Amino acid sequence: MAEGGPALAAAVLVVCYLVGAVPVGVFVARRHGVDIRRHGSGNIGFTNVARVLGWRPGLFVFALDIAKGAISMAVTRLLWHETHPWLSVAGGLAAVLGHNYSVFLRLRGGKGIAASLGASLVLAWPVALLALLVFVATVALTRFVSLGSLLAACSQPVLVALAFPGLATPHVQGLLCLLAVLAVVQHRDNIRRLLSGTENRIGRRAS
Repeated sequence: MAEGGPALAAAVLVVCYLVGAVPVGVFVARRHGVDIRRHGSGNIGFTNVARVLGWRPGLFVFALDIAKGAISMAVTRLLWHETHPWLSVAGGLAAVLGHNYSVFLRLRGGKGIAASLGASLVLAWPVALLALLVFVATVALTRFVSLGSLLAACSQPVLVALAFPGLATPHVQGLLCLLAVLAVVQHRDNIRRLLSGTENRIGRRAS
């Protein structure tokens, strides 16, 4: 495995951030003649794209956002898994930060759930799949995508500790906790609407 020095690490993490920062939702919506930031919730993620444009564009955005996190995580895991465990998970975090705070959108962006899922799939796929089940079950029962996203993200540190203790190394737990914190921060407006009973449910088409 490649080890490299600080310059290589910095360059790789910048590239991972830039990969995450690519605003897929904006580009997909633009091909449909829509500025997604001016419709629905204004978010560039798959949920708002699906509400505004339909499920096919939304799922396309979802898949590409997952790929951003997965590719970035895979690169740093390949380079530093055996030598620098904390650095080996930093690519996934950089991609999620890029998605949430995109340099191409004046440090605005999405909520990072799909990119986080991609990173988690590479880091600890059994945990990611269980978290995905948490998401699906929550949305099916409540029809709140935001609640499903929050519970899925926050369940990962718990799931890895309880169900897969062999995977619960400090750097894996640390990254999953950071991704959960970022999910909560990015969903703070949704949390307020959930508490006030004004959050939109899935199936409601945005204007």
